[in-house]
Amino acid sequence: MKIPSTTVGRLENLSQTIWALEEAHRAEPLPPLERLNLLRSHYEIQQLREEELEIPKKDRSFLYLNESSKVQVLLVHGGHSTPASYIQLGKRLYRAGMTVYATLLPNEETVGFQRGGVPWQLSRAELEMRYDLLHHLGENTHVVGSSFGAVLAIGLAKVKPVKSLVLLSPPLRPTLRFAERMALTWRKLFPQLFENMVASTPHRWMADRYTALRVARKTVKELNCPILAIHARNNMELDHRGLDLIRRHARNKTSKAVLLDEGGHKLLHGKSGAKVEEEILSYIQAQT
Repeated sequence: MKIPSTTVGRLENLSQTIWALEEAHRAEPLPPLERLNLLRSHYEIQQLREEELEIPKKDRSFLYLNESSKVQVLLVHGGHSTPASYIQLGKRLYRAGMTVYATLLPNEETVGFQRGGVPWQLSRAELEMRYDLLHHLGENTHVVGSSFGAVLAIGLAKVKPVKSLVLLSPPLRPTLRFAERMALTWRKLFPQLFENMVASTPHRWMADRYTALRVARKTVKELNCPILAIHARNNMELDHRGLDLIRRHARNKTSKAVLLDEGGHKLLHGKSGAKVEEEILSYIQAQT
C-alpha cells in the first residue's frame, strides 16, 4: 500500500486504520499486535496535530513502546507544564521494560491565558481517552501525576481500573495567595464581577480548578488502588501537609507517603530527582 506523503493524506490513512481496528475490536477483542497498532495509529495522529499546532518538539507527547512489556505507565503533567517534564523518568521506566505514554494535555502552557484559559475538564476528557488506548495493552496500567496532574490522576483512578497511582507534589492542601482567595470569593458571590475582573488574569487558574481540588481531597479517601505520594518540605508553592490525607485515609495498606527535605515543587528536576525516580520505579514494580 502506498503511504501518502502529505499531512492530509497521512491523516486520512491513519483515520481509516483506526476506524477499522476499533470496529474489529468492538466485535471481538483484538490480538496483542493489533492493539499495539491501534495505539501507534492514535499516537501518530496526535503527533501530526501537535506538529500542525507548532508545539515545540521537546513539549510534545511521547510514547516509549515496549512491545514485550506487560506493564504500562501513563504520565500526567501539571497545569503549567508539558510532557518535557517527564522525559528522564519516561526513559528510566522504559529501560526497566515498561511502555510509557506522556500525553500533551490542553492547559495554560500549551494554549495560554491570552486565549481565555482552558477548562480543566478538557484535560480530564483527553486523559481518559489516552488511558483507554494504553489500557488496551493489558491490565497493569499505572498512572503518575504531578501537581495539578495529580488531581487529574486521582479523578481518573476513580473511574478507571488503575493498577497504582503515583502523586508528585499533589495539591491536596493548596496554599492560596490573597488574590486567589479573593478570586474564589468573587466567583461565588459576584459571578459577573468575577468575569469582568478576574477571568482574564492568571488567578482564574485557581478559581476554575479549586472545585477539582476539593473533589480530589474527598476522592483520594475512596480509592482502593495503591498510592505513592511524594512531597518536599521546601515546596514553596504547595503545602506538604496534604500528605496527611494519604497517611490517614488511603485504603490500600501498601500506600505510602514520602516527605523529602529537598526537591522543591518540580520533584523530578530538584536535588532529589534521582531518588524520586527510584521511588517511583520501585513502587510500580512492587505493585505489578
